[in-house]
Amino acid sequence: YLSFLHEAVKVNPRVRVIGLTATPYRMTTGHLCGPDNILNEICFEVGIQPLIDAGFLCPLISKNGEGRADTSGLHKRGGEFIAAEAQELMNESLLVMRACSDIIDKSADRNKTLIFCCGVEHAENVVNTLADSYGVRAGIVTGDTPAAERAELIEQFKTGAMEYLVNVNVLTVGFDAPNIDCIVLLRPTCSAGLYYQMCGRG
Repeated sequence: YLSFLHEAVKVNPRVRVIGLTATPYRMTTGHLCGPDNILNEICFEVGIQPLIDAGFLCPLISKNGEGRADTSGLHKRGGEFIAAEAQELMNESLLVMRACSDIIDKSADRNKTLIFCCGVEHAENVVNTLADSYGVRAGIVTGDTPAAERAELIEQFKTGAMEYLVNVNVLTVGFDAPNIDCIVLLRPTCSAGLYYQMCGRG
């Protein structure tokens, strides 16, 4: 894209680029708009609350779970919790049992529930607990899930064959399933950008 735009400017010095995004901040590069970026001026922006008030977004209802993890002992690297430590904490058996109980209880009147976990082992534990303790089938998508299998699981989730989908570092940016009406955050984060991206899937 950069090469194309540089060439476009040569052809027409008056060329203008307009960018539209729901997430103007990236965890790796920061704000998309800046004096030295392709996008250097914000022409229009609107917040979540006005969009909810206007009926374009559904109102958010936050429900805390009964089981709470104490993240005070977790170390940080690059401003974020160290992944292995977060997974070890969140994958504790009693915490997973309580989390799954909360999921079943609080999503009873929901259509589709997307669950964010800390790591593959944590996600597998959540999926197995939902199946073994509650008879609930949940799909699991990770970075190692083969593309065809991932596509099939997402299709089942979107079309109604599966009500719960657990993921690890996959379904944050660019994933859209309008029937999602419940987001479960079993992954603690210090990143406002990541938090916004996870919550924005619903």
